Amino acid sequence: MDQLDRWIALMSGPGFEGYESRDGAIDEIRALGIEKATSLLEPKLRDSDIDIRCNTVEALLLLDARRGVPLVLPFVKDMDDVVRWHVCLCLHDFGDERAVEPLIQVMQSDTEPHVRGTAAYALGGIGCPASIPALLHAMESDHEEDMHGHSASSCAMRALDDILGTNETRIRVSNSTCRLQSRPPDLKYLKERALAVFREFSAQQSDKDSPR
Repeated sequence: MDQLDRWIALMSGPGFEGYESRDGAIDEIRALGIEKATSLLEPKLRDSDIDIRCNTVEALLLLDARRGVPLVLPFVKDMDDVVRWHVCLCLHDFGDERAVEPLIQVMQSDTEPHVRGTAAYALGGIGCPASIPALLHAMESDHEEDMHGHSASSCAMRALDDILGTNETRIRVSNSTCRLQSRPPDLKYLKERALAVFREFSAQQSDKDSPR
């Protein structure tokens, strides 16, 4: 196993080969220079090993998300559902609006409910109102549960909560902590609020596109 492979393996967690953490590995990869490191990592996205593909996705996004997002986006259509799921999960934290349309397509068409649900979750993390109509459709129509009892519908509800800054599905205590909501979500309110925000967003986009 060469140095690059050891760094990629560290994306799975701390304590590998004497390194303290994945952050240490990223620092060492970054020391190669962003362009060189990216060129070395990119071929690993097509490795036959699922873990290597997943870890490379994370490494590229941790290294430089701006460069990494377009490189990893095609792998939301990877042949393996674990890789598709992992890419969507990472895009929640590292994604930007370039990922919105591909994630919508995954949420609408992937064969696996856990991948569709994670795509919805990622859209909530990105927070772009452009995804609201697709999230509303998923909330109302895609109730197939994954092995943990989650569905694209329930994940879309939480994503809408994130985009709108509401507390229908859980109550935010801080940026990283939530607690359970004591009542069922008011889906009528959530939908009305979402549509209002989307109309406002659409109007703003029309103003930007109008000739001056």
